[in-house]
Amino acid sequence: MSTFAVFGMTLDVAMAEARKTVKTTRPDPKRPGCKIELSVDDWLYKVAQRAEQIMGGVRVKQLSPLFDAPQYAEHFIELARKGSKCRDMRIKAKRTLVDAQGEPIINPKTKAPKVGFTEWPPKQQDQAAA
Repeated sequence: MSTFAVFGMTLDVAMAEARKTVKTTRPDPKRPGCKIELSVDDWLYKVAQRAEQIMGGVRVKQLSPLFDAPQYAEHFIELARKGSKCRDMRIKAKRTLVDAQGEPIINPKTKAPKVGFTEWPPKQQDQAAA
């Protein structure tokens, strides 16, 4: 069962996200309601600015496919760090989510335990309780 994945942000992912969100037009200050088409250089400049904002933020995305063991995820992190600029690279495991008392969180609609990603390795206090 594949349960480990790498979460974080790389410059390549930030650039791809910025390309999707940066518009190719801007409002015309002389004629309200009209738009001016940006040149390719202007658009690329705005994309680079947006990518730097994303890299400076705190949001992370799943970067890797699911792995069977954490050592494969660690290897993925090593390769990603060699390949490009990255931040907040960490391994998360897919598990049943639990509340503060350690009881599984139940989905009220399906009556099944909720499954989500949690930090890996588990915190020391969680390991002692288990």
